[in-house]
Formats: sequence, structure tokens, C-alpha cells
Amino acid sequence: MSNEAEFLRAAKVACVSWNLSPLEIQVLSHTENVVCRIKLSGSEQVVMRLHRPGYNGLAELNSEVEWVQSLANAGLPVPTARRTETGDYYCSVEIRDDAKNEERFVGVIEWVDGAPLGSVFANTSQDVVPHYKQIGALAAKIRCHSTQWHPREGFTRRRWDIEGLLGDNPLWGRFWEAKTLTNKQKMLFNNARKILRDQLSLLSTGPDRFGLIHSDLHLGNIMRNNDDLTIIDFDDAGYGWFAHEAAVALHPSLGEPWFPSAREAFLDGYCSIHEMDNDEMNSINAFLVVRSLMIVGWLNARPELPAYEYFPVVIEAAEKAVENLVLDS
Repeated sequence: MSNEAEFLRAAKVACVSWNLSPLEIQVLSHTENVVCRIKLSGSEQVVMRLHRPGYNGLAELNSEVEWVQSLANAGLPVPTARRTETGDYYCSVEIRDDAKNEERFVGVIEWVDGAPLGSVFANTSQDVVPHYKQIGALAAKIRCHSTQWHPREGFTRRRWDIEGLLGDNPLWGRFWEAKTLTNKQKMLFNNARKILRDQLSLLSTGPDRFGLIHSDLHLGNIMRNNDDLTIIDFDDAGYGWFAHEAAVALHPSLGEPWFPSAREAFLDGYCSIHEMDNDEMNSINAFLVVRSLMIVGWLNARPELPAYEYFPVVIEAAEKAVENLVLDS
């Protein structure tokens, strides 16, 4: 893996494409993409993302920009991308590594003030519950926009359908084969996969239930600045069930004593914008288990990340979720 100094060098090279004169470049995170803060003159700053190779190609990245810009045009609180001097949204830079060099696409996005509401891994505070009504309303607004928006020809994003979530090669990894699982856990997770595939196969994939979603709307991707919330990081945006979107948003509070209050607040906000019938609400339960298993698959493939310290907790939480699923089946 390349070191931080190499990422800073590459970010500085990429700044030329936007005619940016950085006063300071800081690596904020390196979980999937490398995310940098670029400080410019005065108080101006932007976010630069150096996208990991092999996940989103240029067509997918340009489609992400198009989708997010359409949300912004519809009044959703999302940060938009800046064009390069040549009118493109991305340039490419070479990342040098001892093992091999790699090309990464780089994009620049408007800076968002505030702090994340929480994290995908660490348990949240009960203080987050009052925000869930607003989160629910935002998720429903994305749904409303999704059902009436028509992308240009060539728009392409991945599908978070049965195969994408629970297929032989899920987008976030084969969770039932995670290295540290016991044989009992492997059997349990594989059995859950079969049960969940059967349950999801009964759900409609018509435009009233399935469409463009953020798909990673956890608390770490929602920035709070006083009373304002802004949705960030559409890297995983694609086609999926709207109930899946709800489950991802609620998942960080799963297992906490305040989870029922968080769910009630979320659905209250959601249904104030878009109706969700009982069948769709009930399907959220299956997607909560799916999300628990997805995180196992995702983190299993990334032992180098600081977040890997949560892996035992993630496995334990998934095991509890699956045991409840099996009991209810």
C-alpha cells in the first residue's frame, strides 16, 4: 500500500487540472478512496478523492456526478463536483508504490462544513435519535427524485439486487467465508444467505420499490452542521430496493436500546414525504440482516484498515442478527 506522502504528492499533481493553488493538503481518510482536504486562499477549501482502481470506472464515476448533480438541482443537500480546466470532472494520476504503480481517477467536490453524525462501525449515542426523522425525510426525497428522474443514455451504476447483495460474488465480498469465522458461524451465515435470498426474491423490483439509491446512507455519510444535514459519499450509489436504503440508515443503531425510537422517527420522517406500506416496512428487517452480513464481507477484505479492530464486534453483531432471522423463519 502506498504511504501518505505519496498520496499527498499525487494530490498536488492533480491540483493542476483544476488550476488549484493549495496552501495545504491533508489526507482525511483512506478506507476505500483516498480523501484529501485541499485548503485554498482565505477560508476556501475543497475535497479531493483519489478513487481506488478496479471499483468504479470513468463511466460509473461520470454517472455518479450526473446523479448527484440532479439531486442538488432538485434541492437535496449534497455536495457537487467541480470541473477541471478542460471541462471534465476527473483527471488521472499515477500512484507510485514499491510493488507496482497504479493509475487513479481523481475528482474534486465542494467542501461540507460540520461533522459526521456517527460511524458505520462504532455504536452511536442516543443523541442521534432526534435526527432520524430528518434522515428519513431525506431518504424519501431521494426516492421521489429517483422515480421521476431520467438519466442520459450511457448512465451506468452497479445493482444492489439479490446477486449484488447475496450472490456467489457479492459486491462487498463473500461474508460466509470470512477468515476468522468458526465453522458454526460459516454454516450459520451460509444458511442465512439462503433464507435472505428466498425472502428478497419475493420483493418487487418494479420502479415503485426499486431504483437509484445512495446505498451507503449510514451515519458516517451524513454531515451535521448545527441543524442542517448534508449527504456525502455517493461512491456506492446504484440501483437497489428503497427498503434497503432505509435499513442501511438505521443499521448503526441496531441492537441499541433506542433502536425502536430511531426506527419510529425515521419512518415518521420518511412517510411524511413518501408512503411506505406495511409489507415494505417489514422488509426492512431482512435488509438489516443483509447489511450486517455485508459489513462482515467488506471488513474481512481490508485487514490493513484501522477499522479492522471492530471485526470481532461486527461478526458478533451479524451472528445475533442472523440468529434472530433464523428464529423468525
